[in-house]
Amino acid sequence: MKRFIALFKEKPFISSLSLTFSELLYNYSLLLFVTQVYSAEDVGRWFIFFAVFNLSINIREGVLYVALVKFSSGKEDETAHSTYKTVLYALLLIESLIGAVIFAIGYYDFFPEVSALLLFYPLYSISNNCLKWIENIHKSRGELYKAVMINFTTLLMLFTAFFYFSNYPVELSNLIIYLSGLYFVSFLIGLSSIPTFKIVISKFNKKTFKHIMHYAKQGTLKAIFGTLASRMTLFISAGILSLEVTALLGVAQRYLVLILSLSNAIQLIFYPKIVLLFEQGNLRHFKLEFIKTIKRVYTLIVPISIAFLIVIKPLLSILHGEGYGESFHLLVILIMSAQFSPLGAFFGSYTNAIGKPQYSTNVVVINSCILIFSSYFFVKFFGELGTVLPLLVTEIIGFFIIYNYYQKYERINIILLMLRTPKLYMIYFRRAKQLYHLKFKKTS
Repeated sequence: MKRFIALFKEKPFISSLSLTFSELLYNYSLLLFVTQVYSAEDVGRWFIFFAVFNLSINIREGVLYVALVKFSSGKEDETAHSTYKTVLYALLLIESLIGAVIFAIGYYDFFPEVSALLLFYPLYSISNNCLKWIENIHKSRGELYKAVMINFTTLLMLFTAFFYFSNYPVELSNLIIYLSGLYFVSFLIGLSSIPTFKIVISKFNKKTFKHIMHYAKQGTLKAIFGTLASRMTLFISAGILSLEVTALLGVAQRYLVLILSLSNAIQLIFYPKIVLLFEQGNLRHFKLEFIKTIKRVYTLIVPISIAFLIVIKPLLSILHGEGYGESFHLLVILIMSAQFSPLGAFFGSYTNAIGKPQYSTNVVVINSCILIFSSYFFVKFFGELGTVLPLLVTEIIGFFIIYNYYQKYERINIILLMLRTPKLYMIYFRRAKQLYHLKFKKTS
């Protein structure tokens, strides 16, 4: 165990990949279980529930990750502990307000298909985000290995539940209750991995709270426009087409996360690093770190996307059943869209680090308005295929908006960086060849 911890400390990228892997394993184990056990209509309801949960994900990200890391990284322990406490208060306040609204929607049965699930939204959301609060404390402290260990503990409990539920099936709403309890137990276990007592006795910082709410406000705008827009086709497909189509789209969207996960793993290291560089006033290295990271992401994501499309088609039918193989053609277009997504994510990190999250929010609002208004048209006239076309169109538009920003304000040519990707493969190949000769030719 000590060797693994030492390895994680020395190699932050391995820690980041392990954390991403544990999260993916959790999400896809859950997806596999739900698609195998429940009907296509229930799977459609499941994805609608999580689409609602994801509507507020940008608010949580603004508070839990962006603000927590920005206001605690590189700070004295006392300041960091105060930030953790203030973030938790802000998080509970925001989640309580959102949860009350969604509970009311479920209670008054505005959407009969999912009302029974929406009643448990506050329980699920608060327990999930308390666990995420601990995870993000570890991210800000450079202790990702602790978050990985907590995630694998959660996975163990999840697999135990699957074994039980395979013999004693439960309704979808009861599954959500169990997942909420699972998150809460993991949260209690996770408290032992952070300085809980010091956080409890630390002071609530009004100034930090004000800054946090600024990031939450930007996150709210992103949630209203960005996440709503990205999930709009799920809601429209359920209304215009069918819950079965919603299930196909939901499965395709979940597998899209596999492609984006590599970018997210790199971003886990990238964001805290550029925050420190900016706070230290080291703007030259700040810009160089961004350029280096973007190059690294695109040298990895393009070949992985191609390989993924080759192997995934038969797996969809094997893992989820024959009917879910039809989601492959939706996944192809989503993966084409995903080639533009990392740039938007890193643009968000870049503007958050310099204390101007409104820049990325503006891009999200413009893109989302286009996506929201075009989604109905595409679904209405193109049917099932129309559920994924709007995202591709808006990602391309967003790419050129971000390209213009970097070209105008930072003198960085994003297109040129991407065109240099094949050249980087040659550089990596030469390095690998040199390493091979150094290690193996000498010994022979």
